[in-house]
Amino acid sequence: MTRAGRNGFMRRILGVFAATSVIATAIAFASQSAPPPSVNDSMTKVMSTNAQTIWDISSKAFNAKGDGLVAAKVTAKDWSELAEAAKAMNARATLLASAPRTLVVAGPNEQILGEEAAHGGVKKTWDAASRRQIKALIDANPTLFAKRANILAKAMADLAQASRTKDVKVLYRVSANLDEYCDGCHQPFWGTDDPPPVSKAVAASKPLVGR
Repeated sequence: MTRAGRNGFMRRILGVFAATSVIATAIAFASQSAPPPSVNDSMTKVMSTNAQTIWDISSKAFNAKGDGLVAAKVTAKDWSELAEAAKAMNARATLLASAPRTLVVAGPNEQILGEEAAHGGVKKTWDAASRRQIKALIDANPTLFAKRANILAKAMADLAQASRTKDVKVLYRVSANLDEYCDGCHQPFWGTDDPPPVSKAVAASKPLVGR
């Protein structure tokens, strides 16, 4: 190869390196400037989907009494899916716990389930919640929010470890308590799926049957 040919070849190589560097820098900048996931995104795309995976796998592995799980009913594929679900929930819960007051409840194009039924003023336990009300509740007690998120993160870390050792006792414990872990945050900051207490008037009323 002549000197001119070598020089042309080197210019092309350097051009490729320069273009690659620009693309890598742009990707890095985009990743740094991307907004953090919202609380609503975390609930709908990470927590609820992966929690369902945990419940589905544990549900099919119950023993005859329903008070424990049968190890033989949890396959290698199940353990792999449990590990991934636990890691995803642990990472997101840890992120949410890190700086509660900086969290965005929902992005401009996100819809919070039931938000259209929310009313103004102070939200009560069984009221539908707006993003503004949720944000106010988190900002008013970030320590509790972080504590609840960290409880979930710890449970998911336990499940991730159990997935490596195939420990069905830990899987049973985490799965059985998962609704409580989740509601620990939902109830004070978002709302609860538990039904409200029956009023005295309803409790005292006679059944329709036999009237």
